[in-house]
Order: sequence, then C-alpha cells, then structure tokens
Amino acid sequence: MSKHNSLLTTNRTSWREMLKARAIQNAAAEIELENDGSIILVVKNKRPSFFFPPLSWLIRPADEQRVSLDRLGSEVWRLCDGQTVERVIDRFAEEHGLSFHEARVAVTGYLKSLVERGALAIVVTDAS
Repeated sequence: MSKHNSLLTTNRTSWREMLKARAIQNAAAEIELENDGSIILVVKNKRPSFFFPPLSWLIRPADEQRVSLDRLGSEVWRLCDGQTVERVIDRFAEEHGLSFHEARVAVTGYLKSLVERGALAIVVTDAS
C-alpha cells in the first residue's frame, strides 16, 4: 500500500528519498505567459481556519497571490510535470551545462520556494 507525504511536513526525509519524490504543479494555478518567456502563476489562497466573524469582518486576506517566475524559474516549473526531483535536476543540468550537484543546489532551493508559495507539491511515496 502506498502512502504519500509532503516533504515540508516530513522532517525524516533523507536526501535520497527527496530525489525520488515527484514534483507536481498545482493544477488549480492559473498560468499567464509573458512575452519574454517568463510565467506568472495565480495561486488561490486557502482561508485560515481561525478566520471567522468578527475577525473576518476586520481583516480580509487576499483571495489569491501572484507568483512571478523568471526565465530560469519558468524552465524549472515546466519540468515539474510529475517527474522525479532527480530527473528535474538532471534535465536542468543538461540544458545549462552544470554538474548534477551545482544544479541540485539551485533547483532544490527553487522547488522549496515554489512549494512554500503553493505553486508546487513534492510527493514522497513510501512503500510501507
């Protein structure tokens, strides 16, 4: 039986497990393409559970956030179509003439940023 966990909520995840995890785009994100090859993602915000009257009358959180990706960020985003994180790193390294380890530092940092903004999910599959 398969069990899925987000990398951000599982502190016990080793770097090898992280490389086998799958990078999946937020299907609910709206994509706006710019002329220079960059992408703007519009991601819906989840309303916090503590937002109920009268607090919700006073404070109005934004319904969505815009995540602007530069050309390199857009490349990483396009690679996150369910492939493993390791494959995303490999392809990025090949396209930019980097070693795997150079690309790993850049790509994993960027993936973390996209996860924190709600634009991407990283899914670890446990065989247990």
